Amino acid sequence: MQESRVGAALRLRWRWLVLLSIGISYLLVFTQRTGPGVVADQLQAEFHVSAAVLGTITSIQYLLYMLMQIPVGLYADRAGPERMLVTGVLLDGIGTLAFASAHSFSLVLIGRAIVGLGDSLIWVNIVLILAKWFARGKFAAVLAIVSTAGNIGALITSIPLAAWIAVAGWHIPFIVIGILLVIAAAGDIVILITGGPARVENKESQGRVKVQHIPVGRMMAQALKDRVAWATFFCHFGAMGTYLAMVSLWIVPYFMNVYQLSRSGAAWFTLTAFIGALVASPIMGALSDRLKDRKRPYFTVQVLATLSWLLVVVFHGQPPLFLSGLIMFVVGFSSGSSLLTFAAIRDFVPTSRAGVTSGFANTGGFLSAVLLPVLFGVIIDAAGGVPGATSEVARHAYGLAFILPTLFAMAGVVGSLMLPGGAPTRVEAESFSAQ
Repeated sequence: MQESRVGAALRLRWRWLVLLSIGISYLLVFTQRTGPGVVADQLQAEFHVSAAVLGTITSIQYLLYMLMQIPVGLYADRAGPERMLVTGVLLDGIGTLAFASAHSFSLVLIGRAIVGLGDSLIWVNIVLILAKWFARGKFAAVLAIVSTAGNIGALITSIPLAAWIAVAGWHIPFIVIGILLVIAAAGDIVILITGGPARVENKESQGRVKVQHIPVGRMMAQALKDRVAWATFFCHFGAMGTYLAMVSLWIVPYFMNVYQLSRSGAAWFTLTAFIGALVASPIMGALSDRLKDRKRPYFTVQVLATLSWLLVVVFHGQPPLFLSGLIMFVVGFSSGSSLLTFAAIRDFVPTSRAGVTSGFANTGGFLSAVLLPVLFGVIIDAAGGVPGATSEVARHAYGLAFILPTLFAMAGVVGSLMLPGGAPTRVEAESFSAQ
């Protein structure tokens, strides 16, 4: 009896090590979603590629992420979420090292593809692991902690990373990040798999936490018939995908080329967007809960984000700097509000289809992140906004290109209008979002 109590107490303490290990891993993983945007201009100059080709750096990463979501969701419990998470973190580290040491653009793409593959294994398995260790009453809180850790990783890739790159160049910082990811994967092995309490918990919870198994064909058929599925697909396409596509690649080059800012000066604007995303989740979650309505708050932020992108076009590519900072904050705030996508799914979709619909909605966000970087680069090339172009030419090129995120964001407005209004019609169980 005494031994049993000691073991139980040890497992209770061990779960905080689990949370710490996952939080650190997610922080480092998240730097690989936004980090390339800080060095986009250097990559273009070093490898002599067009803006359209440069856009494939982000697109290939998010394409693999998008394509892998359904397989990962279906097989995470079979392979073991701990092993899949470790594999994902390790692949992120290997891909980052390949990216940082690349001597040709093809190797750059291979490195980003490996990162995308690793990134696709992260969030679903984090959810499954934490569900083993934390009770339902604490589950949302620990997910919020992990999500905040990811946002801190995004903050690191703004001013701090830009300052480091200004001193050391772009290769060394990414090599260090890659090494840290490999070390994090090793730490995850010890804490999540081989540690004594972890082995006991994994054995006891085997078969308890499952991802629903539904044939892919039937899964998509159900989603395609559901208005809420399409509404949340378009909401995520407009809010999350547009934000990811732009801050991951084009925002820093835009401010450097149009406003003639330094890299660190341009990175302040990505920092502003990250802060907007960081504060939006608790605000919009609490507000929509108080209003007992997902539609009105989501519609409001989707409209504001669309108008923000449109302002860049109205000012012919160069709004006043203060207004540009406000635009980036609103865009980030809209992205952070995308938790309402999954809150709406939880409210209006039966439990049997909640996972299916969440995956479909998340695919919308990453489809946007796949398409926009390349299409944006195509317009920049066509309008002559190549490296070395005058600020006037760059301003004209970006002014045209910003029509695209405006149109993409409008899809989010349409999606929010399609959402049911008012209080939930049925609440059967919590569903977990993919990030």
